[in-house]
Amino acid sequence: MKIGFIGAGNMGSAILKGIACNSFYKIAVYEKSEERAAEISAETGAERKNSVEELIASSDVILIAVKPVHIDALISEIKTCEGYESKIYVSIAAGVKIERFTNVLGNVAVVRTMPNLPAMVGEGLTGIYFYNMDDDKYLSAKEQIVGVFEHCGKVVNLPDESYVDKIISVTSISPAYICIMIDALADGAVRAGFSRKDAYIMAEQTVYGTAKYLLETGTLPAVLKDMVCSPAGTTIEAVASLEKSGFRGAIFDAMEVCENKALGKKGRCFMKKVVI
Repeated sequence: MKIGFIGAGNMGSAILKGIACNSFYKIAVYEKSEERAAEISAETGAERKNSVEELIASSDVILIAVKPVHIDALISEIKTCEGYESKIYVSIAAGVKIERFTNVLGNVAVVRTMPNLPAMVGEGLTGIYFYNMDDDKYLSAKEQIVGVFEHCGKVVNLPDESYVDKIISVTSISPAYICIMIDALADGAVRAGFSRKDAYIMAEQTVYGTAKYLLETGTLPAVLKDMVCSPAGTTIEAVASLEKSGFRGAIFDAMEVCENKALGKKGRCFMKKVVI
């Protein structure tokens, strides 16, 4: 498969680097910054293209990795390129709906994706929705596009475009929640007398190890939580305190306002604090 990358920022370059070692993919890249283009080409072996037109002419799949603010100008430029109608367009831009592409380019094949930050270290989660690709002729292309993102972690196929916005609150924004929790754990460790360096190592490794255990064993989080909570023990006492403070409700609220923002909805609906 010939894949052309437009843009080589943090996420675009992470995806590009993820598939660079796989000879199955023939990779090209167009990046406005010549310095960045030379750098990413040297790192991955991707062929540099001098224009969007040149990239589209040589690629089957166009992976668009520019910031959402630049999408409309880019789509207009693509419209001027010969043969653009036959290409598959893969977007990683948050909040950019498929109609932004089809309103200008017509009923082209579009893949809307939502990768998350951990993809940059090969441990991400990407939600994918395929538009106008139900025909059997696209079966191979769909498998190969999924394969691109599997090089950066796990992939979830989404049943409807609305889920691309909904998944943001679960996977794309949640690293911020987790970082806040890790920072709080580290502060608590420092308060207990540990060095800042050791505190971060302890907090980060515990979060990482817990997630790895759940993924590799298939254990449900609630089951593992119950395994750790001994009767009348320290852990259940701490869990009870979190529940009194509305820990779950705070996460639900954060996810709701995030989803509303992504979907363009107004208003907030905060859950009441749970008291047990």
